Amino acid sequence: MDLGDPTTNPISFTLGPADEFFTEPVGARDEDGFRRAWRRIVAEHGADAGRVTRIAAYWEPSAADREFLDTTFADAGLQFLFERPEPAGWDSALEKAQQVLDEVLRAEEAGELAEEARRAREKQANGELLPVLRSGSLGGSDVVRQTMPWLPVAGRDLFATFAYTALTPRGTVGMRHVLNDHLDGAGGFTEVVTTALASVRSGLVLEEAVTETGRLLRVHRPDGFGAAGAVMLPDFHERMSGIHGWDELTVAILCPDEAWITQSGTPDAERLAREVRAAGQQAPELRPALLTVTATAIDLVTEGGS
Repeated sequence: MDLGDPTTNPISFTLGPADEFFTEPVGARDEDGFRRAWRRIVAEHGADAGRVTRIAAYWEPSAADREFLDTTFADAGLQFLFERPEPAGWDSALEKAQQVLDEVLRAEEAGELAEEARRAREKQANGELLPVLRSGSLGGSDVVRQTMPWLPVAGRDLFATFAYTALTPRGTVGMRHVLNDHLDGAGGFTEVVTTALASVRSGLVLEEAVTETGRLLRVHRPDGFGAAGAVMLPDFHERMSGIHGWDELTVAILCPDEAWITQSGTPDAERLAREVRAAGQQAPELRPALLTVTATAIDLVTEGGS
């Protein structure tokens, strides 16, 4: 249904206090469009005319349809955008209606763009709450765990803290870490974790590469931040293994912003292991890491950057 097409008359019947409604499109010029739309709704949804509280449409009903509405929905309100013209005036009426709908849609698009820009400015100013993967083998890990709320990812070998992350005016990545003092009890920690994982999931991009010996999956995010934290998502194994039926996943995290995934025990898994062992450390808090991920566990296999 094209909401910008005035030759279509989308008719909406609201049932009860506005928590349920059904919409059926008919032709703008149809003399019995309201009657036919309601019959379709009854046939498909078993709706009860006695529960209809409001009827809305683009075009005013014809005389025959208005009689049908008055008889069938005596207590329902009626709203429409455009008055029904005389038979000879339809071309002119449709042209004017098109202009109105174009303006409405442009206004809606402008509003959506403005809201998106506002969210982007807010995100840039305040940062996006994301997990920060950390290698337990790095010095200072015990101090980090004492001062920041954290979650085990692969036990204490790989764990995550949390930070508001954003680009600085210089184009570098800035982090404002969440500290224990910032939390309001267990509920505060739960909110931090929930928000951070939702941020990771938002906009997560999955790509697939065909190799000479199999397939590789790559996860990243358009803003370039923290996609490797996807390994913490509760459904990570289910989603990734379900693509090709891989029971055990080998996951290579060379940097915090992406992860490479393949089936364990394959030549591609061996190649990822070699790349991890040979890789240099790209983030101060995280060494390149090779993980195995099953439905029940995440284990650290090897690290690079040492």
